[in-house]
Order: sequence, then structure tokens, then C-alpha cells
Amino acid sequence: MAKTIEQRVDETLKEIKIYQSKINRLPEEDKISRIYLLSKQLVFIGALSSIFAEEHKQIYAYRKRKHSEEYLKATKHRTAVAELAVADLRIKEAEALGNYKRWNNAFISTREEIHALKYKVKIDIEDGSSRMN
Repeated sequence: MAKTIEQRVDETLKEIKIYQSKINRLPEEDKISRIYLLSKQLVFIGALSSIFAEEHKQIYAYRKRKHSEEYLKATKHRTAVAELAVADLRIKEAEALGNYKRWNNAFISTREEIHALKYKVKIDIEDGSSRMN
């Protein structure tokens, strides 16, 4: 049986929180472990972003279909009737798009943090100040 979007979101958020808890317990100097955990967490952040992108597209497709159905059923003021019929769907669609954008931004930020940490490790190795943890 296929999982619902809500179930997939809950499971993925749980994984993200598990990794965040581990990251929060790390000392700042432990860059290697931080990179490792952030990389693992990044997979789930990306998954969450795609779940919300999928939800947005599903709501969009349903809204377009519903709009067309209502437009064809109406005898007068077709556009107004169809728009009123999908007003709530537009709100849900906007929320799903907002969630997708939020998690996509988190993905990009986390990826950049990983790159910055890798650069710091490289600098530490080159100047000999590295204490590999």
C-alpha cells in the first residue's frame, strides 16, 4: 500500500530531526563528522523538498481539472463559477509551493555549509593545524 504524502513527510522529518540532534551534539571542531552527518541529512532534506514539489504538482493538476469541469458545467458566468470552485485548491497549492521552496532553500543552504566545511578542512590540512577527529 502506497504511503500518503503526510506519512512520507512525517517519516522524512523524523530522519532530519535525528540527524540534527546528532549534529547539535558535535563539537564545532569536529568538522569531518559534521560534514558526514550533514551529508546524510541532506539526502532527507532533498527528499522532503521533492515530496512537497510532488504535492504541489498534484494539487495543480487537480485544480486545473476541477476548473475545467466546473467551467463546462456552468451555464453562465463560467469563468467566475470555475474560479470560485477552485479557490480553496489555489490556497493549498500555494502552501505546497511554499513548503517546496522552503525545503529547497534548506537543501541549498545545507549543501553550501558542507562545501564551506570541506574548504575549512582543506585549509586546516594545508597549514598543518588540523586535528583530524
